[in-house]
Amino acid sequence: MTDKLVRAVTKNGNFRAISVDATQMMNQVAKYHDASTLAITILGRALLGGLLLANALLKDQERLAMTIDGGGPAGKIVVETSAEGQVRGYVTNPQVTLPKKADGSEDVAAAVGTNGYLTVTKEMGEDTEPFTGKVQLATGEIGDDITYYMAKSEQIPSAVAVSVDINDDHTIKAAGGFMVSTLPDATDEELAALESRLESFPSIASILEREHEPLALLNKLFGKDQIKALSSTDVTLYPELTKAQYARMLKTLPLEQLKEMLADDHGVQVEDRFTGKQIRFDQAELTSIIKSVEEQHD
Repeated sequence: MTDKLVRAVTKNGNFRAISVDATQMMNQVAKYHDASTLAITILGRALLGGLLLANALLKDQERLAMTIDGGGPAGKIVVETSAEGQVRGYVTNPQVTLPKKADGSEDVAAAVGTNGYLTVTKEMGEDTEPFTGKVQLATGEIGDDITYYMAKSEQIPSAVAVSVDINDDHTIKAAGGFMVSTLPDATDEELAALESRLESFPSIASILEREHEPLALLNKLFGKDQIKALSSTDVTLYPELTKAQYARMLKTLPLEQLKEMLADDHGVQVEDRFTGKQIRFDQAELTSIIKSVEEQHD
C-alpha cells in the first residue's frame, strides 16, 4: 500500500484537515539512518510535521525547509519538503539516547529541548524572495511546536498531532498524523467540542495499524459522515542524490581546499546526511575534479 496524504474539509465548513500515513516511508528512513530509536522518533515526527505544513501552506512545486534547534542533545533537526508529497531530513546527533519517560515512551521533548526556535523557510518560486518565519519552541514535542508556529507566524489556529510507533526490531509499526485548521465559520462551541475530542483521541498508531488509511484518522476525529475528502497525494522520500551530483557540489569548493583533500587524504568521503550513506571519491576521481576546476579558472 502506498503512503498517502489526504486533504479534506468538514461538511459543515468549519474545519480544514490534512492527514498522512507514512509508515512505509518511515521504514525506509529507519533503514537509511544508523540511528537510535529516540532519533528515529524525532526525525519521523519532524518529517510528518513538515509534510503537513507544506500541504497547508504551499501549492504546486513550492518547497519548504523546517529547522528545529532547541539546544537539546538531539542537536538540530532539518526537514525539506514540498507540496507534492516529497520529503527528506536528518537529526544532527542520530545516536542520541535518554531514559524513557514513566509511561515507556521516548522523551522527545528532553532530546529536542526548548532553548531555541522552529524556523520555516518557504520557497515560493524563482521570482519571489523566500519567506522565513520563526517561533520560540513551546514544548519540544514537535507537533505542539508546529501548532504554535501555525498560530503565531501564519495566523492560522490549528491542532497538529504526529506519531511514530517503533517495534522492538527497529521497524516502524505505524507513522502518521494530522493537522486540523479552523475556518472562519467555526463557533466557540464547535471549537470546544473539537478540543474535547482531541483530548480523548486514541493513539494514532492504533488506528493506522488497523487500516493504514490516513482518512481513518479524520473519520475517528469528526465522524465518518462528517468528512469530505478533497484530494490526495502519494508521500515519498526525495530521490537520493547521485555521485555525479556530489561531484558537481565538490566543484563549487575552493581549489585550494580540494588540493588539500587530495594531499592529506588522497581523496574525499562525503556523507549524505539525508540517507546516512557514504560517497567516496578516490585519488583519481578527485584529481579529475581538480583538473576540471582548474580548466574553469583558466
